[in-house]
Amino acid sequence: MATERVLLPSAVTPTHYELSLIPDFSTFKFAGSSIVDLTVNEETSSITFNGLDIEVSAASVTVGDKTIASKDITLDAENETITVVLESVLSKGDAKLNLLFTGVSPINSTIVFSSSSLPPLLSGELNDKLAGFYRSSYEHEGETKWLATTQFEPADARRAFPCWDEPAVKAQFTISLTFPADMIALSNMPVESESTEDDVKTVKFGKTPIMSTYLVAFCIGHFEFIETTTSEGIKFRVWTTPGKKEMGSFALEVGAKVITYFGEYYGIPFPLPKQDFLAVPDFSAGAMENWGLVTYRETALLCDTEGASVASKSRIAYVVSHELAHQWFGNLVTMEWWKELWLNEGFATFVGSQAVAKFFPEWDIWTQFISDYIFRALQVDSLRNSHPIEVDISKARQIDEIFDAVSYCKGASVIRMIENYLGEADFKRGLNLYLEKFKYGNATTQDLWASLTDGSGKPVKELMDNWVQKVGYPIVSVEQGDTKGQFKVSQKRFFAAGAPTPEEDETVWNISIGVCSKSHPEIKYVSLKTKTGVVEVDIDEDDEWVKFNAGQSGFYRVAYSAPLSERLGVAIKEKQLSAADRLGIQNDAFALSKAGLIPLSQTLALIQFYVEEDDYTVWSDLSANLGAVGTLLSGTAVDANLDSYTLALYSSIKKLGWDPVEGESDLHKRLRAVVLSQLSNHGDAAVVAEAKKRFAQYVEDPSSLANDLHGVVFKTVMRNGGKTEYDSMKKIYLAATQPENRIRALQCLGFSTQEVVILEALEYALSDEVRTQDMFYLIWTCASTSAGRVLAWNFVKTRWDDILAKLGGGMGLVGRIISFTTKDGNTTEWADDVEAFFETHHADSTERTIAQSLESIRANAAYLTRNLEDVSAFLTTNYAVKQ
Repeated sequence: MATERVLLPSAVTPTHYELSLIPDFSTFKFAGSSIVDLTVNEETSSITFNGLDIEVSAASVTVGDKTIASKDITLDAENETITVVLESVLSKGDAKLNLLFTGVSPINSTIVFSSSSLPPLLSGELNDKLAGFYRSSYEHEGETKWLATTQFEPADARRAFPCWDEPAVKAQFTISLTFPADMIALSNMPVESESTEDDVKTVKFGKTPIMSTYLVAFCIGHFEFIETTTSEGIKFRVWTTPGKKEMGSFALEVGAKVITYFGEYYGIPFPLPKQDFLAVPDFSAGAMENWGLVTYRETALLCDTEGASVASKSRIAYVVSHELAHQWFGNLVTMEWWKELWLNEGFATFVGSQAVAKFFPEWDIWTQFISDYIFRALQVDSLRNSHPIEVDISKARQIDEIFDAVSYCKGASVIRMIENYLGEADFKRGLNLYLEKFKYGNATTQDLWASLTDGSGKPVKELMDNWVQKVGYPIVSVEQGDTKGQFKVSQKRFFAAGAPTPEEDETVWNISIGVCSKSHPEIKYVSLKTKTGVVEVDIDEDDEWVKFNAGQSGFYRVAYSAPLSERLGVAIKEKQLSAADRLGIQNDAFALSKAGLIPLSQTLALIQFYVEEDDYTVWSDLSANLGAVGTLLSGTAVDANLDSYTLALYSSIKKLGWDPVEGESDLHKRLRAVVLSQLSNHGDAAVVAEAKKRFAQYVEDPSSLANDLHGVVFKTVMRNGGKTEYDSMKKIYLAATQPENRIRALQCLGFSTQEVVILEALEYALSDEVRTQDMFYLIWTCASTSAGRVLAWNFVKTRWDDILAKLGGGMGLVGRIISFTTKDGNTTEWADDVEAFFETHHADSTERTIAQSLESIRANAAYLTRNLEDVSAFLTTNYAVKQ
């Protein structure tokens, strides 16, 4: 059944907004006025547009020299709309809508005021919800300073000015801002004119291209910048609050290269004359792709260029690339409705990774892509409470819940499959056709398929529709066939827990399966379009290993028969497989054991073949999977034996030690932190002692510890310390000037194993010393142990109203806290408690998150019940700790 969208009436369409806004930084109020050029499509006596938390105090329509007054202005709070009822009928043609909102004087009058004497009728709030037109604070030279900024995606432009707040209702914007003269204003376009009277400045920006309201941005504050000019003449600046601009050097360098690269990649030059980045102290998401003015969390943009960790630089490079990818794919061509959100986010995730891979080949991004995006999406999409990539919604306010791993990560994974299927040249040709055809307009998934088909001559729709329109994905089962090189394959839908019902298993995916073998390691692709089939693979010997989903480019899991799985174990040990394939085998094995398709003991036996592994991404993902097993088994009788198993597994890679070797790669630096963290978590006494020693040195001399090791040292000290270590970590957090150092210290405050310290950390998360955007980091780490999880969940229940009050409208932040504090439970009683709580406690846009957490908890409970006896026997037999 089709979803009925709640859209604005189509009687009129805006073509241009002339918008003026005045914020008051002493009262945190703002007011505004606008003249909206309209095309009247049909006779109407009323005009309806979006508005939320603003009040339209005066409205009229001008047609030529004639003015039509309003006789009523009504608010529909549920649908977030305002309707202006006119004194007479408006005929088809052109018109101007004149609006005054939150009490500014008439639209064309001159507003004169000083920063200490602003108009008395300012009633719109410069809010603290991290949405709409909001305020953000920072400390500078011992004083609290304020700035005003915007976050309009998905549907919060309506909080700042009356507008047609739908992605398909595009228009141009001319924006003017009036503010204290010692501040600076930024917007999508360069400044066109400015004037100053007394201590008040008014700045008018150039007219934007045709664009959606959610991409409009304006910011006012005491900013400073560094800049460069790209080879094609784009002025590129990174803006920060005072004293931080040099921390933007790395992002500026990356951004200038990437914007040029994307112009060449898309075959369309960047369409604006400038590109600004702004680091905002309070920001709910990671970044926002406002056209020409991208806003960021400080951790996603700023770092110490020389001393930053590889992880921090890698994140900044990716986020910068992701946001710049949007300037074309999302901004130039925009989704028709939020149903196609994945066109924006999936594509930017894929192409952002592509840009990082080009400029930082040493980071092996495409192997990391498998772990960061494909595996993350496979995990979420194995739940019955997942959703298709393309999912329709009725109201824009519902969109928050699908800014998730399916839209971003599965979307990116599917796009990678398309490029792999078409080839890079045909893929790029199709993208250029798409962007040229729909530039400054809107498009759908089917429009993209058609352009890619035109560019490649291949039936993209036939291959891709089920991947996008159907929920879930298949598991491909493989067993030896009757003749040499023949393998029997079958597909069915994969679930994290429980087999699919016939109704759940109706989808037949068109799977392009990559295959390779020991004697023929080059990847070839075969198609599976039916439930079962036979695949021919080139092999020289009947008993050699064969790898399906070779290269891990496909969005599915693979289950091998026992003989085929055993052969792959030897190939892993001898490193006859690529890092991507070694990565995929272990991740599939853990997923299959959780789903009940193989015993957990069989997976742990397979993982023993990784003892000589040396790849960062493989170890990182394997460590996360072992960590999930540790969480499952925590508090059981085999806890110590799992420690023994893990220490044996890491016995060879432990040789990396603590100190970098001259000339070692960035990925070895990251690997060292992963290995030391695992050794510490599982009780390696020497590692714990060395971490304590290095922490003591760090307290005396922060430069003594490389940034890449901060996390493992801080976490180890907190896990093995108490109140003294907590107090030291809090001092580090409060004193930190580098964004990554500050967030890392905050996270580590929650890693204590002592109840009194965990409770203090949880209370601290709600204090004024922890920014709204950051509180989930601390609650998350408090919930990272079995004891801490109980305390954190009880804290959330007890302080629910306080948490909601602090988070306000922060996009997705409430959902993160719910997920982090509930989903790792492993008893049905835990699930029942979570379910009962949310039957009487509500937060907007969290229904799917709650349902997914409940499903995960019950899957964990079944996983533990099914495997505890078997895995206990395996660990006791092979890794029993001597008493």
